[in-house]
Amino acid sequence: MATPPNSTGTPHIAVVEPQMEELFHAPFNAALLHTTVLAHPGASVSFQAFPAHSRIVREILSQHDPVLADSIDWRIVPLPSAKSSFERFLEARRFIRAAASSSDRVLFTSISRMQLLHLKRFLGSHPRYTVRAVLHGDLDRIGLKTKERFPNNLFPLERVLNSPHPGNLRYLLLSESIRQSIPAAFRAALAESAAIDHPYHFPPIDTVAPAQLSFGVFGNSGEAQLLEQVARSVKAIDPAVRFSLVGFVSRKETVDRLDPLIEGVTHIPIDRDTFIQRAHNISHALWLAPPNSFRLRASGTFFDALAYGKPLIYTANPYIDPYYAAEPAIGVRCETIDDVPSAILQATRGYNPAQYVEAQQAMQRLRHRFTPQQQAPGLARALNW
Repeated sequence: MATPPNSTGTPHIAVVEPQMEELFHAPFNAALLHTTVLAHPGASVSFQAFPAHSRIVREILSQHDPVLADSIDWRIVPLPSAKSSFERFLEARRFIRAAASSSDRVLFTSISRMQLLHLKRFLGSHPRYTVRAVLHGDLDRIGLKTKERFPNNLFPLERVLNSPHPGNLRYLLLSESIRQSIPAAFRAALAESAAIDHPYHFPPIDTVAPAQLSFGVFGNSGEAQLLEQVARSVKAIDPAVRFSLVGFVSRKETVDRLDPLIEGVTHIPIDRDTFIQRAHNISHALWLAPPNSFRLRASGTFFDALAYGKPLIYTANPYIDPYYAAEPAIGVRCETIDDVPSAILQATRGYNPAQYVEAQQAMQRLRHRFTPQQQAPGLARALNW
């Protein structure tokens, strides 16, 4: 799979995406790969991923730094071919062992529970390899009772995390708030971890204040019950207020329910061009979730709001709150979902174009901290190679 570790005498870092296909996580992986190269100027860097994913990551990175993109050794990984659960188990084990031994320093940009179990077992008997792994949304499930199908029910995250931890493995978490929110019962299992902010490549912000306001929700809204609650409450007072979906919902039945209230509702994931067009057409981003959500995971839709410069109206949560505290002009924090309708109505009644531009300027300042250039020193410390 790879060149033997340090065969040229130059320090080498193998960055590996072991599970994502196509566009999934591609913007994050492009930004993390960019940050890794900047954090280690004396090292060569390779990226191992499935064909389409590798191509998309390279395209994104080339848009921001083509010279840096060309300096990376792009290594294509064949798509999984196993059919049965047992075959997939063995295929995952072979892949993880090969990837973890492809360099003295390996960074997994994501990892499944089964892959993590294989990785911990391999590293326990191979101390020469130093491996770091980014933990994503799975972490949000620890401590929750969920019913899962075979074979996932054989590898509950709690069991994997509490299995013996090799000294040459460290976890990377995507905010300090996540690290601070780890439940007490799992702090020992996650003691060997470090945090950075989620790196991101941002496009320019359209700084023209909108003539008409529209409130949009990014991403997969599922059943969209909170959005429906907010839209009904607002429209009962002011039917002219517009809501839009910059994404999709889970089912056709949800489309039928929301269609009278929300523009652009679909249960089919929208293409990238449609997403960008709808994102530009809204004036404000709504971020709606139950209390205590996003304790242990980053929010991609928060970065969508930052990327398109849409002032935020959001329900309080541990992930966004620290960033809001740093730049409170980015929008409005609502303690509960019941406070959101009044925030929307206040935004429409008291709309001030100059204040809107000030919110976008605050978003510009906040965006700066997530750039690969700003994140590189922190990543170098977190990886601790």
